[in-house]
Amino acid sequence: MRRSGDSVTPSARHDVRVEQLPPLDLLETQWRALEQQSRGSFFQSWMWIGTWLRTLCPLRRARLLSVHVEGRVVGLGIVVEQRRWFALGLKHVRLHQVGDRVADSITVEFNGVLSLAGHEDDVLVACVDHFERHERHWLTLYLPGIDMDALPLERLRSPRLRLQRTSSATPYVDLASLRLGHQDYVTTVPGSRTRANLRRTARKLIDQFGPLACCTAVTLADRVEFFDELVRLHQAHWDEDAGEQGAFADPRIIAFHHALIAASTQETGVHLMRLESGGTIVGYLYHLVWRGIAYFYQAGINYRQIGGTGSPGLLLLSTAINEFAGHGFDRYELMAGNAEYKRSLAMAEGRMAWLSVDRVGWRARIVDLYRRRHGQEILP
Repeated sequence: MRRSGDSVTPSARHDVRVEQLPPLDLLETQWRALEQQSRGSFFQSWMWIGTWLRTLCPLRRARLLSVHVEGRVVGLGIVVEQRRWFALGLKHVRLHQVGDRVADSITVEFNGVLSLAGHEDDVLVACVDHFERHERHWLTLYLPGIDMDALPLERLRSPRLRLQRTSSATPYVDLASLRLGHQDYVTTVPGSRTRANLRRTARKLIDQFGPLACCTAVTLADRVEFFDELVRLHQAHWDEDAGEQGAFADPRIIAFHHALIAASTQETGVHLMRLESGGTIVGYLYHLVWRGIAYFYQAGINYRQIGGTGSPGLLLLSTAINEFAGHGFDRYELMAGNAEYKRSLAMAEGRMAWLSVDRVGWRARIVDLYRRRHGQEILP
């Protein structure tokens, strides 16, 4: 792939490069240096990206996307190339995804090119402009799981490109504002019906099993134990009770999470909680914590023993939200999705976009037809 530094668009001073990956230890040093000067999410951190590169990403198809201004690195990302039709078709290029259903099931959200704080829009526009003007033989550039507030759509438009988008709500709880107003989460945010449900579930658990107690895994051994038990409960529910594959059905995904747990610290990365009732496990919650934000990632609930007590999942999440509020976190992200339980627990919501940037032409028109049939939005 080639370099560009001669664009006549507003991103003219940005030098964009798409190159072979350097050794991962060198890339880590470069990535962490920019990370410290960014406002990036956990899904843009080296802890997530480095684990993904080492466990799930096919390195032979991965390229380093970098953006420079006057010799200074202001943007970094990993794009993965995929060719269909026995590797003879045009390239599809994905940001922090590989184009494999199982490998991508780890679900990257709050994604984007890691950027120097204040340069996010310019970096993304420069990257798309580079692909439009200087890269050949690609059909689609996928930008999955990007916060809509971080998506400068008007600046991405071009007569030579077609933008296609799907979007989803991202419910969240603003813990900082609750703390500032000296407000309790449970009595302030959930509606009366949800509060009644939480009280009823807690009462049934206490009556049947005993007092409620919440604990957090502290050591690496504890985190591994909590995770393995979460996986067991999660898979038992989805595989046996729901009749569908759970989130941890593939050993590659288990390996990714074990590696992510090993890379985490007590302050950053994987955070695992357990709720018990009189010694009986209610369930486990898997969070990712980063810069004052707790991202709810996954759960394993002991439905077989306590499933008749009401809404143990709601109780687990409300307990976690209270815990994070009490430990000074600013925001609790329930992640993308329109599930009723997320809306019932949230204070507000943002929007997440999965954006496809396609070259205009007859191939793109075929893709348009496919997208429309699958409910994706074709942007004018």
